Amino acid sequence: MSYYIIVFMNTHTAMSGEKKLQEARMKFRIMPTPTVITQSCGICIRIEDKEAINKIINENIIEFKAIYKRDNTGYELLR
Repeated sequence: MSYYIIVFMNTHTAMSGEKKLQEARMKFRIMPTPTVITQSCGICIRIEDKEAINKIINENIIEFKAIYKRDNTGYELLR
């Protein structure tokens, strides 16, 4: 099963992103950022819904550093 990880520049933008996604009633989980991806912020947001990711990207709902897709082969940078 694949899922998406939203990575942030710092804890402040991660907390702001969490709040905005809650307000938008999106399903997500907070998790530690895998060190293989980045060393920037220690927490990231995991989302399993591709439509939610597209909405976040297209509507600029939150400020983020990068979005990755995780599948059996590893992490793929989407944005």
